[in-house]
Amino acid sequence: MKKLLLASLITATSFGASASSVITFDDSSFNGIAGSSISFDKIQFNNDMANVTQTDTDLSGDASGEEAFSEFGQTVALTLTLGGTNTSIDPAYEIFLNYSFSGLAEFNGTFIDVQFDASHMTGLYIDTDVNSTFDIASSTQIVDFSILPGGFCAVFVSAGSGVCDIQLGANFTPSYFTNTSGEDLSTVSSASAELVVTVEDIIGFQEDYANVGDTQNFTITHDGNMTFDVPEPASVAILGLGLLGFAGARRRKA
Repeated sequence: MKKLLLASLITATSFGASASSVITFDDSSFNGIAGSSISFDKIQFNNDMANVTQTDTDLSGDASGEEAFSEFGQTVALTLTLGGTNTSIDPAYEIFLNYSFSGLAEFNGTFIDVQFDASHMTGLYIDTDVNSTFDIASSTQIVDFSILPGGFCAVFVSAGSGVCDIQLGANFTPSYFTNTSGEDLSTVSSASAELVVTVEDIIGFQEDYANVGDTQNFTITHDGNMTFDVPEPASVAILGLGLLGFAGARRRKA
């Protein structure tokens, strides 16, 4: 039954995914070849371990009911992918997702269900100190994310497996990213992203608190991928022509 439910969650995630857009990243500012660029439609992230805090908000003394939940960590981009083919990341830097999510978690005896709220400190960074560690001092933020409604996470405690789907607004730093029409994505206000996470293990989760109102800390190991959905100006132009034709038809009819 658990496997069937997990499969249905993964299927729902797949069908709920936003369309993946091809975007281009100019890496010439980060010790790459001058004027170089990489086009991709997906970022694949490496395995990482997230730190989780859960608090007995409803004062039930156990993990059932709605509990305050927060998760934070960093994960490095393993590959950039275009049409299923991996493209290289310049070895002179590391691309990191620095994330902090919060929300309400509910444990029903089988799995933890998390609904995310708008709180976040989440962004995509480039770190020029290549040491497999996220260093904020040597990093440049290239995308700032906001939490959009509809994201969820479901983790089966006994199996230590699950899936998360987090919908994000994407605010791009100027001069780094363009769409296929060459438009700087920092000027696009309606860009979004989707982070899909595969949960691989959950370590240290307790069903009962030592005392009412306590906080527990545990870790979740996972990997994931991110796709972007960005509008193309051509679609806006086509819509404009359609409205112009509609207006002309109304004038002729009048």
